[in-house]
Amino acid sequence: MQLLLKSPSSFKEIIRLPTSKSISNRVLVINALAQSTSLPACLSTCDDTRVMLEALMSDKRMVDIGAAGTAMRFLTAYYAVTPGEHVLTGTERMRHRPIRVLVDALRSIGADIHYVDQEGYPPLRIQGKPLVGSTIQLAGDVSSQYISALLLIAPMLPNGLTVCLEGEIISKPYIDLTLSLMRDFGAQVSWNRLLLFRC
Repeated sequence: MQLLLKSPSSFKEIIRLPTSKSISNRVLVINALAQSTSLPACLSTCDDTRVMLEALMSDKRMVDIGAAGTAMRFLTAYYAVTPGEHVLTGTERMRHRPIRVLVDALRSIGADIHYVDQEGYPPLRIQGKPLVGSTIQLAGDVSSQYISALLLIAPMLPNGLTVCLEGEIISKPYIDLTLSLMRDFGAQVSWNRLLLFRC
C-alpha cells in the first residue's frame, strides 16, 4: 500500500509561541521604574516571571523570591534605587548563590546594601535611595544578568551610567537584548566596543 500525502497550497492559522522569560523580566523592571499603572501584555507564565511580578506589586518589606535567580539579581538593583527598605531573600539554595559582584558594583555608585547573614550571599537588606555614581567597571565574563541589572536602573541615575567591561564579553546577546528593550521604552543607550553607556 502506498499513501500519497499532499500539503495544501496555503493555510491560515494562529501559532502562539511561549513568551520569553528573559524579555518579560526585563520589561517588568523597566515598566516598574517608569511607574506605569498598567502591566505589559503577554508576559511569560514561568515561575521566575510570576515571582518578579508579585515582588514588584507587593508593598511588603520582606521579599522572598524562592529559587528565581533572575529575580534576585534584577530586584537587587531595582530596590537599590527604589525608596524604602527591603529584605530580599530566597530558598536555602538561593542563600548559597554568590551575589557579591553585583552588590559591590552597586555600592560603588552609592547603593546602601548589607548582607543579613553570610558575606557575599543573600539575604540582602537594601535601603533604596538616589545613586550618585556614574561609572562601574566589571569583568566582561561575569553573568550577563549582573550587567543587565545595572543597565536597567541606568535611567534612574541623574548622570546616567557608564559600564566598562574588561576582557572577553561572554554574554553579549543578552546585553544586546537589554539595551534593545530599554530603547523601546525611550532610554538613550548605546554600545561602544567594551563600553556601555547611557547619555
